[in-house]
Amino acid sequence: MKLVVILVIAAVTGLILFGLRYGQRSSSTGGGRRGSFDSYESQHQPTPRLPPAVAATELPSVRLRVAPSAKPHQLGDSRIGGRPDLPKGTPWPIHAGRPLSFLAQFRLADVPRPGSLIDLPSDGHLYFFYDVEGMPWGFDPKDRGSWVVLYAPSGADLAPAAPDPGAKPPHEFKAAAVEFAVEATLPDPMSDVVERLALDPVDDEDYAAFLRSKEDTDATLESRILGHPQLIQNGMQLECQLASNGIYVGGPEGYHDPHVAELKRAAADWRLLLQLDSHEDQGMMWGDSGRLYFWIREQDLRAKRFDRAWLILQCY
Repeated sequence: MKLVVILVIAAVTGLILFGLRYGQRSSSTGGGRRGSFDSYESQHQPTPRLPPAVAATELPSVRLRVAPSAKPHQLGDSRIGGRPDLPKGTPWPIHAGRPLSFLAQFRLADVPRPGSLIDLPSDGHLYFFYDVEGMPWGFDPKDRGSWVVLYAPSGADLAPAAPDPGAKPPHEFKAAAVEFAVEATLPDPMSDVVERLALDPVDDEDYAAFLRSKEDTDATLESRILGHPQLIQNGMQLECQLASNGIYVGGPEGYHDPHVAELKRAAADWRLLLQLDSHEDQGMMWGDSGRLYFWIREQDLRAKRFDRAWLILQCY
């Protein structure tokens, strides 16, 4: 009897040990195969459909890659922060009696020019300034003048610029070099562009699924020249059109102004000129990790009337 009990215990123990060893081996090898299968499967999922109406709105854009440089900046180099190299005799922009802060300068000969970017001048420099102290949002017509975009044609005699020494010094950001990379952009689902498309529910859901499948896992900041903006809040074309034409749009009542219907027809003329993210390493923080969006009408861009640009600030 004792012999039978011992044999049974031994058999059960053997089965348990075998099961444990098998389970461990299955966990390590079978799990690996499952992981590989999942990875293969995820890599071969069909891409959700991009509605043709949306695809037709794709725009090329120039992404800005910002990196501090140990080398001294050369005269006229593209950069954000620091101080600008303005044509000699150009006064430093001021608003409400105080100098504006310098944001960026771009040597346009360095900027790639695919597709719609042909409307951007091929040479000269663009300069961007902003009232950091007041930090206007751009929904008030009275905000005009609290940002400035300057264009200097090629051949201008540039020199390092400084604000009037007798004025209160503007906030100065840390300088960083800029590199350019071309990429395609699609409109945000909340943009005025998509609103005008009036997608049906199927296309609307397909586009949302398409964007989810293309979500950028790159943690770099979203600063760019032209193309479609990455919205934080709402679309901005109509906001630019109304505010630049004297209508306050800091609340819903502005959109009920009797002139809105007429002005709305030309809202699509507005194009993104520059999207500038919160580059914290350079000391840039727009509200709560927001972005500055400089907009310009297409006809003004072609005519180089950069003084007519409008700015919108959005943040989280």
